Amino acid sequence: MTTMELSTRAGRGLTADSVLDRVRAYAPGLAGRATEIERTGGVPADVLDGLKATGLLRAALPTALGGVEMTPAQLTRAVDLLAEGDASVAWCASVALNAALAAVSLPAEVFTELFPDPDLITATVLPPTGRALRRGGGYLLSGRWSYASGITHADRVMAGFQTPDGTARIAVFDAAHVRVLDTWYTTGLRGTGSHDFEVRDLFVPEGHTFALVPSGTRREPLHLRADNLALKMAGVPLGIGRSALNTTREILAARRSAPPRPGAPADLAHAEALIGAADAYVYATLEDVRAAQAAGLEAERGTAALARQFAHRACREAVQLLYDAVGSAAVYSERTPLDRCLRDLMTASQHVASSAKVLDGVGDLRLGGDPASPHL
Repeated sequence: MTTMELSTRAGRGLTADSVLDRVRAYAPGLAGRATEIERTGGVPADVLDGLKATGLLRAALPTALGGVEMTPAQLTRAVDLLAEGDASVAWCASVALNAALAAVSLPAEVFTELFPDPDLITATVLPPTGRALRRGGGYLLSGRWSYASGITHADRVMAGFQTPDGTARIAVFDAAHVRVLDTWYTTGLRGTGSHDFEVRDLFVPEGHTFALVPSGTRREPLHLRADNLALKMAGVPLGIGRSALNTTREILAARRSAPPRPGAPADLAHAEALIGAADAYVYATLEDVRAAQAAGLEAERGTAALARQFAHRACREAVQLLYDAVGSAAVYSERTPLDRCLRDLMTASQHVASSAKVLDGVGDLRLGGDPASPHL
């Protein structure tokens, strides 16, 4: 189904099932745009329009704010489906869903003022690298932020900063106020356009800022913990892995009588097992999180982060196996997505929410520590 065949706007009456159905209809068309997205370093306007039409951008918001209130597992599956078509679009969609962080702590009327359309796209950089001075009823914000995925097409920005008293807060403001710096020349995820940006002496009302730790003003299960929205990022490696697996199966099936090298069929099977194990681990863990929160219980801290980190590691190993199984044909990026899949996974695995540092944090937790990372 093409973008034009989808509804041009996500409207009222959306459900988790209908959003996932729209994503399933939209995602397959991304594969045909992936080369263009990587080459231009950004997501084309019509692709963004199609993403908005799925309703996914509002899917993490409470229903009272025009959202769908999908579970972490459902959000992850949507990102997973997108990543099978194009990892950069999936990554940008995952980041845009972080607008729900503002819905956790801001009063509903303030959130609606900042996001009058629930489908507005948000670029989010949470580390408090900005600095601020007190001015009247707010802050005079300046600074430079890195890894701002989607900043070239964002409507709103959420950026971390240090207040004069040294506490960290998040500022929400119009993306028109930023100066984008052309810095995103990377191994993979090139289409995310994750450039640096800066602002100088931007006034932000204090009411348009919030602390990262949930304030407790919202009681929906999705908004009870700061790490809930990090969980969805596990969908990126799973979708990439599945794309590489499907491509490799087609290539090897066409050459079954003369595989590119001995052992290629075994590598295909090994890769399928790795991706399947990661998929099962991620979604079983997410279901445990949902069940605990729905019962009013505290989900075990760190378990979902382990599953997310394992998904990145397992899928990267799987895609390397698939790349080698195909042989020299894998180096032609215009012929197969395998080279791009491998590079995208290498880049995605460096994100703080999925890097090897997660293992240090969870290990510390299991030994009685209390690491401060919101990604655990």
